[in-house]
Amino acid sequence: MKKTQGFSLIELLVVVAIIGVLAAVGVVGYQQYIDNTKADVAKTNAQSLERWVASTQLARSGGLTVEPSECATTSSASLSGCFDDTMVDDKGPLDKFKNPYNAGSSTAMIFAYDETVMASGANCPATAAKTVTADGSATDNGTLGTSNPGVLLILKAGGPDNLTSSQNYLRVGYCDSSGVYQTVNDNMSF
Repeated sequence: MKKTQGFSLIELLVVVAIIGVLAAVGVVGYQQYIDNTKADVAKTNAQSLERWVASTQLARSGGLTVEPSECATTSSASLSGCFDDTMVDDKGPLDKFKNPYNAGSSTAMIFAYDETVMASGANCPATAAKTVTADGSATDNGTLGTSNPGVLLILKAGGPDNLTSSQNYLRVGYCDSSGVYQTVNDNMSF
């Protein structure tokens, strides 16, 4: 009997077909993993911002020094003076934050402040009183919308717009991948 070496054409085609099916399933699963990770990072960033607002409020109400100093109760500025480019300055609360949907860009918008009252599940506002990018550029009346998922939002929900008071009420949340506002906390005093 004659011995043959190697694989037959049929065996090679079966192996190629199996690899193709595994690759197709893997690519879809990997893309879903990436999308879920971006959504989780956006939510975690918003929760970190919420914790910063809560701890800063506690320091403000106790008369302690807060950073950035524009957020202190001794400041005569409005809330938009606190929630501006100082948020992304060195050692600012958002210093190391990146927008998970556009992490490679230094001009990606990461933060916005507005006086629009919105509920969770509403579309993100088309514009905001202040928008801030990762490189620290602040813009008055900047554009948001569905082109900026992952943007962290602080919305003024009520109370005086005066940093000498600690009774400003804020909503903290973020824009999800569909441009829908997701609330992390809807009634924080600041």
